Amino acid sequence: MHETFSYHNFSWQGDLRWYKASKYTRYAPVVVLVILFLSIAEIAFGSVWIANLGDTMSVPKIIQTLLIPGCSFFNAVPSLHLHLLLRINPPTMAIWFSSIFAFVYLFSTLLMLASCGPSAKGVVGSLRKSECYVGIEGGPKRYGVTEGVWAAFQTCNLLSAIAYAYHAALAYYVLRGIKQRKAAGIEEVEDPELVAARRAKARAEWIKMTQRGL
Repeated sequence: MHETFSYHNFSWQGDLRWYKASKYTRYAPVVVLVILFLSIAEIAFGSVWIANLGDTMSVPKIIQTLLIPGCSFFNAVPSLHLHLLLRINPPTMAIWFSSIFAFVYLFSTLLMLASCGPSAKGVVGSLRKSECYVGIEGGPKRYGVTEGVWAAFQTCNLLSAIAYAYHAALAYYVLRGIKQRKAAGIEEVEDPELVAARRAKARAEWIKMTQRGL
């Protein structure tokens, strides 16, 4: 009897190509789960930041504090879906998405750190007021966030950049292994009925989650 997908046989192994590639790549779903929680924290801190901007709110700041973390959240959810429900996560796609997010998060973090560092007093006033916290010399005087919220937001951003870069590296390792086995004439064949059952079940669960307003 062919195995069918259900939560009763759910496993963190996910895509076996990732699980068997190395002892590190098997933890890719955990990395994505960390990214998901980080994005939620970033949205929370970003909301506090936006709420305290008053009439100094700007589109770039909304993009930096809410849009980027929001996109990260809606990238992490389908990624977990591919890792754990469908159990077929194309490493090439993972490389592209994770690399882009790693670059975006790193750029955002470096921009804020460079603008608010102790040696950045000569930074353009408008940039320092936009990127820094209330109380810093040359920064916002009234509207903005405290140093604690700013530091927490930056920490989450930096951790997200590292997590995305690590996930991209894991995906590259998996892709390289697949190409090497293919070059050696080793075909990876999975039970087509099992794959079809996983896809059908995963699709049904995804529809349920979207209908509930995930």
